[in-house]
Amino acid sequence: MDVSIIIPTWNGVELLRRFLPSVIEESRCFRENQNGAAEVIVVDDGSTDDTPAYLKSQPVRVVQRASNRGFSAASNSGLQAARFPFVVLLNSDVQVAPGFVAALLEPFSDPQVFAVTARIFEPSTGLLATAGKIGSFRRGFWSVYFNYDVQTRDNASHATDLISAYAVGGFCAFRTEQAKQWGGFDEMFSPFHWEDIDFSYRAWKRGWNIVYQPRAVGWHQASSTIGKTFSASTVEIVAVRNRLLFHWKNIHDRIMLLQHLGMLLLLLCSRWAAGDMTFYQAFWAALKRLPQCRRSRVREKHAARQSDRQIKDLLHQFATRTDIQVFISRQQVEQLHHERLRSPDYTQ
Repeated sequence: MDVSIIIPTWNGVELLRRFLPSVIEESRCFRENQNGAAEVIVVDDGSTDDTPAYLKSQPVRVVQRASNRGFSAASNSGLQAARFPFVVLLNSDVQVAPGFVAALLEPFSDPQVFAVTARIFEPSTGLLATAGKIGSFRRGFWSVYFNYDVQTRDNASHATDLISAYAVGGFCAFRTEQAKQWGGFDEMFSPFHWEDIDFSYRAWKRGWNIVYQPRAVGWHQASSTIGKTFSASTVEIVAVRNRLLFHWKNIHDRIMLLQHLGMLLLLLCSRWAAGDMTFYQAFWAALKRLPQCRRSRVREKHAARQSDRQIKDLLHQFATRTDIQVFISRQQVEQLHHERLRSPDYTQ
């Protein structure tokens, strides 16, 4: 399995200095141990710091973009430059453990798997940060942020059986050819948030599977770019705007769409009482992108091979499995962490 490892970056030279070496070393080990080709592509999304000069000294391919357009556009530039049948997409603030790439590619032995998401820890605390994703449609909206993990590491060998609502864009792998055919990430969601959820949901609708691979381990320094560049209110507006656009674009089931519109109407009538002006700013921002959203909706409806309700039922059934543990609070994650530290056969 030959692989293109893509890292979008923007004014993040210090992050590259800290985290890129682990990716370069992992690509070297993959070539030696797996007898496969691997390339590292860094997409410089219009950086104005020392990123271009630093990358000249590194054994990577560089895709230079003239201006900053956000995660979707940068990832798509890397996707178009990718030469190999599988892509591993990483944030610039991710450190990978030895064997990360090989483990992440293993589930592709199943021809129905389109994308794989990894198991990620916080570097400062060692706590589980991101794992498989539970998806549920309730109160007119998709909720996809709850994590789950397997109870023992022995279960990790059956990765194709561990589905995930979506593959997290900062540390995932997917099939290059199919992603190119679909146009990659939808740049309507620029500069960030919900583009990876949309990307994965489009795969589900086309009849593909998204899975979780617990043996692909890494560490993520969260919000290293967004948190330093954008205000909290701006991040919230973009997140809510893109959540609305995702539903308007992708929900084609009439009952589910009516449920969404009903809840949206209720929110529009009630958020003022809570003083939540951010919601109205986000709603207005989403309306401005409605023409683009409509065009995408027509295209995705035509391409769908699986209904929204089928996906909803599949994810709901998976969430009831007894061999997984779902986390809805940080306290539960901390409890799991301490239990694992006490286990004599556990190694992170």
